[in-house]
Amino acid sequence: MNKNVIIVDDSKLSRMHLRGIVLRHRPDWSVSEAANASELFEELDKSSIHIAIIDYNMPGMNGLDAATEVRQRHPDVHIAMVTANAQDAVVAGIRALGAAFLPKPVDEEQIKHFLASTLLPRRPAAAP
Repeated sequence: MNKNVIIVDDSKLSRMHLRGIVLRHRPDWSVSEAANASELFEELDKSSIHIAIIDYNMPGMNGLDAATEVRQRHPDVHIAMVTANAQDAVVAGIRALGAAFLPKPVDEEQIKHFLASTLLPRRPAAAP
Protein backbone atom coordinates (compact mmCIF):
# COMPACT_ATOMS: atom_id res chain seq x y z
CA MET A 1 0.00 0.00 0.00
CA ASN A 2 1.40 3.40 -0.97
CA LYS A 3 1.66 5.96 1.81
CA ASN A 4 2.23 9.70 1.91
CA VAL A 5 4.95 10.78 4.33
CA ILE A 6 5.79 14.32 5.43
CA ILE A 7 9.12 15.19 7.01
CA VAL A 8 9.06 18.33 9.14
CA ASP A 9 12.40 19.82 10.16
CA ASP A 10 13.85 23.32 9.92
CA SER A 11 17.14 21.78 8.73
CA LYS A 12 17.14 21.10 4.97
CA LEU A 13 20.01 18.65 5.50
CA SER A 14 18.01 16.67 8.07
CA ARG A 15 14.99 16.57 5.76
CA MET A 16 17.13 15.30 2.89
CA HIS A 17 18.71 12.65 5.14
CA LEU A 18 15.34 11.39 6.40
CA ARG A 19 13.86 11.47 2.88
CA GLY A 20 16.72 9.26 1.70
CA ILE A 21 16.12 6.74 4.48
CA VAL A 22 12.36 6.60 3.83
CA LEU A 23 12.80 6.15 0.08
CA ARG A 24 15.52 3.50 0.51
CA HIS A 25 13.10 1.36 2.51
CA ARG A 26 9.81 2.38 0.88
CA PRO A 27 10.64 3.55 -2.68
CA ASP A 28 6.98 3.46 -3.74
CA TRP A 29 5.87 5.93 -1.04
CA SER A 30 5.51 9.69 -1.61
CA VAL A 31 7.59 12.01 0.56
CA SER A 32 6.96 15.72 1.03
CA GLU A 33 8.82 18.17 3.23
CA ALA A 34 8.00 21.08 5.49
CA ALA A 35 10.44 23.44 7.22
CA ASN A 36 8.07 24.35 10.06
CA ALA A 37 4.62 23.78 11.54
CA SER A 38 2.93 26.31 9.25
CA GLU A 39 4.16 24.46 6.15
CA LEU A 40 3.10 21.16 7.76
CA PHE A 41 -0.48 22.39 8.25
CA GLU A 42 -0.61 23.79 4.69
CA GLU A 43 0.39 20.36 3.37
CA LEU A 44 -2.11 18.56 5.61
CA ASP A 45 -4.90 20.80 4.32
CA LYS A 46 -4.18 20.04 0.67
CA SER A 47 -3.22 16.36 0.65
CA SER A 48 -3.75 13.10 2.48
CA ILE A 49 -0.85 12.43 4.85
CA HIS A 50 -0.48 9.01 6.48
CA ILE A 51 2.84 9.48 8.29
CA ALA A 52 4.49 12.54 9.83
CA ILE A 53 8.12 12.55 10.98
CA ILE A 54 8.52 15.75 12.98
CA ASP A 55 11.58 17.38 14.54
CA TYR A 56 11.03 18.58 18.11
CA ASN A 57 13.17 21.74 18.03
CA MET A 58 11.91 24.17 15.40
CA PRO A 59 11.44 27.93 15.36
CA GLY A 60 7.88 29.02 16.08
CA MET A 61 5.72 26.10 17.17
CA ASN A 62 7.80 23.20 18.53
CA GLY A 63 7.35 19.72 17.15
CA LEU A 64 5.37 18.36 20.10
CA ASP A 65 2.80 21.16 19.86
CA ALA A 66 2.62 20.66 16.08
CA ALA A 67 2.17 16.89 16.55
CA THR A 68 -0.59 17.51 19.10
CA GLU A 69 -2.45 19.64 16.54
CA VAL A 70 -1.90 17.01 13.83
CA ARG A 71 -3.33 14.37 16.18
CA GLN A 72 -6.41 16.54 16.87
CA ARG A 73 -7.05 17.26 13.18
CA HIS A 74 -6.06 13.86 11.77
CA PRO A 75 -6.19 11.19 14.50
CA ASP A 76 -5.11 8.32 12.22
CA VAL A 77 -1.78 9.84 11.14
CA HIS A 78 1.24 7.88 12.38
CA ILE A 79 3.64 10.32 14.05
CA ALA A 80 7.32 10.00 14.94
CA MET A 81 9.05 12.75 16.90
CA VAL A 82 12.75 13.13 16.14
CA THR A 83 14.79 14.88 18.84
CA ALA A 84 18.08 14.99 20.67
CA ASN A 85 16.11 16.18 23.72
CA ALA A 86 15.59 12.97 25.69
CA GLN A 87 14.39 14.64 28.90
CA ASP A 88 11.76 12.56 30.70
CA ALA A 89 9.06 15.23 30.27
CA VAL A 90 9.65 15.45 26.51
CA VAL A 91 9.64 11.68 26.00
CA ALA A 92 6.53 11.35 28.21
CA GLY A 93 4.76 14.00 26.11
CA ILE A 94 5.65 12.17 22.91
CA ARG A 95 4.44 8.84 24.28
CA ALA A 96 1.24 10.38 25.70
CA LEU A 97 0.44 11.51 22.16
CA GLY A 98 0.79 7.94 20.88
CA ALA A 99 3.80 8.99 18.81
CA ALA A 100 7.11 7.19 18.32
CA PHE A 101 10.23 8.69 19.91
CA LEU A 102 13.24 8.61 17.57
CA PRO A 103 16.40 10.00 19.17
CA LYS A 104 18.87 12.09 17.17
CA PRO A 105 21.13 11.35 15.53
CA VAL A 106 18.59 9.22 13.68
CA ASP A 107 19.39 5.57 13.29
CA GLU A 108 18.32 4.05 9.97
CA GLU A 109 17.14 0.85 11.66
CA GLN A 110 14.83 2.82 13.97
CA ILE A 111 13.32 4.66 11.00
CA LYS A 112 12.93 1.34 9.17
CA HIS A 113 11.09 -0.19 12.16
CA PHE A 114 8.90 2.89 12.55
CA LEU A 115 7.95 2.75 8.85
CA ALA A 116 7.10 -0.96 9.20
CA SER A 117 4.91 -0.16 12.22
CA THR A 118 2.85 2.26 10.14
CA LEU A 119 1.51 -0.68 8.14
CA LEU A 120 -0.47 -1.62 11.27
CA PRO A 121 -3.36 0.38 12.78
CA ARG A 122 -2.14 3.41 14.75
CA ARG A 123 -1.34 2.82 18.41
CA PRO A 124 -3.69 4.83 20.68
CA ALA A 125 -2.33 7.56 22.94
CA ALA A 126 -1.22 6.53 26.41
CA ALA A 127 -3.71 6.85 29.24
CA PRO A 128 -3.19 9.98 31.37
